[in-house]
Amino acid sequence: MPIHGLPASSASLTPAHFDIERAIRPNILALQPYRCARDDYHDGILLDANENSLGHSIVSESQSKDGHDSLSLPLHRYPDPSHPDIKARIASLRGLPGPQNVFLGVGSDEVIDLLQRVCVAPGKEKILITPPTYGMYAVSAQVNDIGVVKVPLELGADHGEGGDKGRFSLRVDEIKKAVDADPSIRLIHLCSPGNPTGTLISLSAIRSVLEYPSFTGIVVVDEAYIDFAGAAEHSAVSLISEFANLVVMQTLSKGFGLAAIRYVSFSNYAQTSLKPTQTRHRPRTTTSHSSPQQH
Repeated sequence: MPIHGLPASSASLTPAHFDIERAIRPNILALQPYRCARDDYHDGILLDANENSLGHSIVSESQSKDGHDSLSLPLHRYPDPSHPDIKARIASLRGLPGPQNVFLGVGSDEVIDLLQRVCVAPGKEKILITPPTYGMYAVSAQVNDIGVVKVPLELGADHGEGGDKGRFSLRVDEIKKAVDADPSIRLIHLCSPGNPTGTLISLSAIRSVLEYPSFTGIVVVDEAYIDFAGAAEHSAVSLISEFANLVVMQTLSKGFGLAAIRYVSFSNYAQTSLKPTQTRHRPRTTTSHSSPQQH
């Protein structure tokens, strides 16, 4: 079933066994997304939203230290729901192909929840996690009534720390066995650097999971702490131009010290034009981010 309102993609995809349209729940594919005037127009007085034309009601004489006063922004107007400026800045910062590869969420928890709602059928399908790991994957799964398969990280230290075989490394062969045994697994959540382990998952291990033909779902790499890991070459972002079944989550909360903003970049680097990012917008509300956040 093609994604409603979008042309079929003619781009060649890697890996060959992955089809984005099969990775998304059929009811989401068929969903007619809500549209507002700001989806089509960016200038002029838009009357459809019933905004207060007299301006916002906050009275303050204070300004930030750098002299930028967020209260001078048009807070009485709904912001552009496509967030083009901040997406373009994030794409440039992270070396992404373009803003079409960036999705923004209000904290990684919202992104995790949206992924599970879009890709995993309640009461029928499952996610796979690799404990010890971030607890919100399982919490969100329970909220959404989806199953959880656990493949623990390597706990032995015979081969040192991290890497392909060291302590807290990914047990790729065990993940493949789990996928073979249970085809209802639709998402694989990986955390690199790990929370709470602090250990990087090797890109070769991630690549092995992405290439495994028996898994037709999406691999999600949570890189909330990637800015503490040194060189950018450790990031799974380096795999985005190669794999369509990869999602990378990053955040401004940790390394950038912007936790109060709760602004997370969620990047699905599928080579299917706007399909992945537009699909994830479908189950959301019309405006999820404020004007100050976009500046």
